[in-house]
Amino acid sequence: MSMNLIKLARKLVFLQISADEFETHFFNMWRNEGRTGQLTKDSMDIGECAAELFILAECYTSDSVRRESELDSDGLRKEVKATLAKYQLL
Repeated sequence: MSMNLIKLARKLVFLQISADEFETHFFNMWRNEGRTGQLTKDSMDIGECAAELFILAECYTSDSVRRESELDSDGLRKEVKATLAKYQLL
């Protein structure tokens, strides 16, 4: 269930995992849940939050040279926290 993606995002916010770990685990979990159909079984809020987290994970780069649209680890953590708060999932 996508709630696992939310739990992973919380770990990032609370500094239990790095941004690199979040990115790697998030996309692995997303692909797995997509293959098994789990992504379609959650509430609309959970699904929308997970979709926003996907976009944020896509914007993350560990490269010190990045475009304006890309996020560093601090930016990713900040945006993930704001997204979780928006859906009252923090």
